[in-house]
Amino acid sequence: MPKPVRLFISSAPEDAALRAEVEVHLRPIERSGLIEVWHDDRIAAGGEPAAEARAQIEAAEVVVLLVSPAFLASDRHFDEEAARALARRAAGEVVVVPVPVRPCDWGWTEFGKLAPLPEGGRPVEGWPVRGEAWTEVVRGLRAVVERVMSRRAAPGGRSALAAGLPPAELCIGRGLEVEAIVAALVGKPPGRVLLLGAAGVGKSTISLAVLHRPEVVARFGERRFFARLDAAPDAESAAVALAGALRIASGPDLWQQAMSFLAAGPAVLVLDNLETPWDGDDQPGTEALLAELAAVPDLSLVASVRGAGRPGRVTWNSPIELRPLRRPEAEAVFCAIAGEEHRSKPALSALLSLMEGIPLAIALLAHATHGNDLINLKDEWEARRTAVLERDGGARNRLRSWKASLDLSIGSPRMTAGARRLLSVLAMLPDGIAQRDLAVLLPGIGPAAARALAQVGLAYFEGGRLKMLSPVREYVAAEYPPVVEDLGRAMEHYGELTCTLGPVPGSRGGTEAAARLAPETANLDSVIRRGLTEVEPGRWIDTATALTNFARFSGHAASLPLGRALEVAQRTGDGRREALCAQSLGDVALARSQHDEARARYEEALPLYRQVGSVRGEADCIRRLGEIARAHGNASAARARYEEALALYQRIPEPCSIGRTHHHLAAVAPDAVTQHQHVEAARSAWQRIDRIDLIARLDQDFPS
Repeated sequence: MPKPVRLFISSAPEDAALRAEVEVHLRPIERSGLIEVWHDDRIAAGGEPAAEARAQIEAAEVVVLLVSPAFLASDRHFDEEAARALARRAAGEVVVVPVPVRPCDWGWTEFGKLAPLPEGGRPVEGWPVRGEAWTEVVRGLRAVVERVMSRRAAPGGRSALAAGLPPAELCIGRGLEVEAIVAALVGKPPGRVLLLGAAGVGKSTISLAVLHRPEVVARFGERRFFARLDAAPDAESAAVALAGALRIASGPDLWQQAMSFLAAGPAVLVLDNLETPWDGDDQPGTEALLAELAAVPDLSLVASVRGAGRPGRVTWNSPIELRPLRRPEAEAVFCAIAGEEHRSKPALSALLSLMEGIPLAIALLAHATHGNDLINLKDEWEARRTAVLERDGGARNRLRSWKASLDLSIGSPRMTAGARRLLSVLAMLPDGIAQRDLAVLLPGIGPAAARALAQVGLAYFEGGRLKMLSPVREYVAAEYPPVVEDLGRAMEHYGELTCTLGPVPGSRGGTEAAARLAPETANLDSVIRRGLTEVEPGRWIDTATALTNFARFSGHAASLPLGRALEVAQRTGDGRREALCAQSLGDVALARSQHDEARARYEEALPLYRQVGSVRGEADCIRRLGEIARAHGNASAARARYEEALALYQRIPEPCSIGRTHHHLAAVAPDAVTQHQHVEAARSAWQRIDRIDLIARLDQDFPS
């Protein structure tokens, strides 16, 4: 005799009488052994209703929703039970049947898209003979149950469905991990495998792939179980969820029955999202539960935990820490869902780089291509960012929604108040945070907050920095902005770092300054761009131009915010800063031998400097135009520019620039006497300000 189909009835307390009526009509089918019915009234004395309901929904193969105004108004039944049932339905794990019992507007709901019973959706209460309505409902449910039975009997389907297993999911690029887990489970002694990793990295997918492997099926048959614990906040709830996965009927000795069942022969049990009860207020209770499971002689265990935590009281095999997929595997996952026609396209490469190898993000992005185009999808990402990463009906399902998956981690009890603050700051910094800066950005709590983020899997340490993957950063930046105090402190820190060290490269201490700034390039760009949106952006325009020497002498693309700073200066009518930005862009272009670009920028800056009366700025641009002429072999044009600049410098006066210009004039002098005069003039100017380094360079260029 096949095992009965688990049928869950979800109804509001106000509809208890109607639920009792349908139960009476279902009793003959239940007595025949085809179904096993569960509803709230079957909770044993002392049981916890919400926890048992969650476990029973996970174990159900058919969920019946008795729809009424009270049902729609119920947080527990509508927002929790119906939502979870629909999520499991989307994953192909359960059949959901809405049964309207009282008149109400329910077509707008997610289950409003499903075919109801009785056919046509006329509420049971509105039938002239209510028994006829229930007869139609039961007839339809019997047909649903028979379809579930048939699916069980399909090749390869019986053992998995009989054990209540979800179907295996797409699992690419994880062959080594799957093989290692399978070897541990089927070996002697039984394996105790701990899967660690960030949200969306594929822990559930790998666990299900293992449970469906032929070696595991041959070893354990129908005694393969998958217990979802993401809705179990404590040890008691976890025990109820586990019993539900084992298909044990509710009762006062539920845990004892579960342990006896597991001890009856070889079995394998996956505890999915174990961090939820383990992170809760009852960590000792959860570890005691694990210890009892580990003591069962022939029970193999797989537990997945978000982050890096390792529950105690179990001697685990060497934990398997999941990393993001490499690019070939990421492309294979995408094309397996979206279609092979997308492989190797440039647009796909750009999109995958944004996902940083996170399987869930890649899969959700691939589903977004259905009926779409890669170029359009890229544009949609630019507009909506991680809101693209959600499938229909996935708002509450962590396997169908990037938001739901990340919110589960962000809501972890391991996330301290400091960790949440650091999470928001970290999201605004693409390069992550240097560990030396943690205490500066969050005084007193930075290092502890970083540890909490790493433990829950929302960030990771690498090369002396705390980093966050791009899909995580994009979501957090949109949904969890930093508080004003933390944002201000971060802006001040990186702004001061830029203004202090940015001008130093090219002079004494430049190598050290460039080494400090190089790992922060994207952070500085992000902070400056944010500062440029302020009502008074002048300070941040100056900060952008402070990066000029760093960009010139290090080769980094730190000139990026200069273009934006120039636009802001133009918009605000700040002529002095507009000229400074144009000159800085010219300096960077000149350092990269982009002479046409540099010339255009200097010529753009010159009239602005003259307009605001900046003699120094005007002279600098003219001298650099001389350098361009000299680079193109036009000595006479270069000499004319240098002499024009020299006259301006002497009006200020500016000894360093006077000496530098004489140095350049010596290089293009028409004869030895003139060259000697310029060399001595340069030496005299630099001696007055004790620039020994420049004098040494002069002696090197003109040794005689």
